[in-house]
Amino acid sequence: MTFDAVAPFYDSLARLFFGRSLIRAQQWGIGQVRSGSRVLMLGGGTGVTLPDLLSRQPSSVLFVEASGSMLTKARQRTQPDDPVSFQKGTEADLPETIQFDAILLPFVLDLYPFHTLQGQMLPTLLDHLAPGGQLIVTDFARPQTYWQQAYMWLMLRFFGLLANIPARQWTDWPMALRQAGLMEATGCSFRANQVRSGCWVR
Repeated sequence: MTFDAVAPFYDSLARLFFGRSLIRAQQWGIGQVRSGSRVLMLGGGTGVTLPDLLSRQPSSVLFVEASGSMLTKARQRTQPDDPVSFQKGTEADLPETIQFDAILLPFVLDLYPFHTLQGQMLPTLLDHLAPGGQLIVTDFARPQTYWQQAYMWLMLRFFGLLANIPARQWTDWPMALRQAGLMEATGCSFRANQVRSGCWVR
């Protein structure tokens, strides 16, 4: 799976189909990050909300992105003295001992089938979440209306072709989080409940 092919037009495509709703949802999640936190942003794409995160005055940010092209764009949004480092890869590439006070997952969980979240991804992430830490998820909610179902169908097939994402239908990521022992402490819905942003804790 790689988003290199869509990196040049990813942000424009998101604005075309969703306006600023995806960004607003991510900004809401970022607003839950406590000042001084050690933060992991996993799958942050082009880093469009990275300046918002840095404005929360974290002690450090590790920005992990599997796409080299996306990572290049994200680097361009920062200043040399910003407390952020960049790493190409996924959660599987994190050093074993590193811990975070907040882990941001912007439109990441919906890329994977339920069994992958349950058996691989979430256990790995929770190993890196410090006691009392926040798992902040912004993602597409379960499609309710016909137009939401149509959007989901189109997105999955589009990114399946261009980015080879493994998900073939909407993944019940809230259920995966609950089964992993997490609960949503606070949350907010956007774009007629099509998008959900929430802060999950153990």
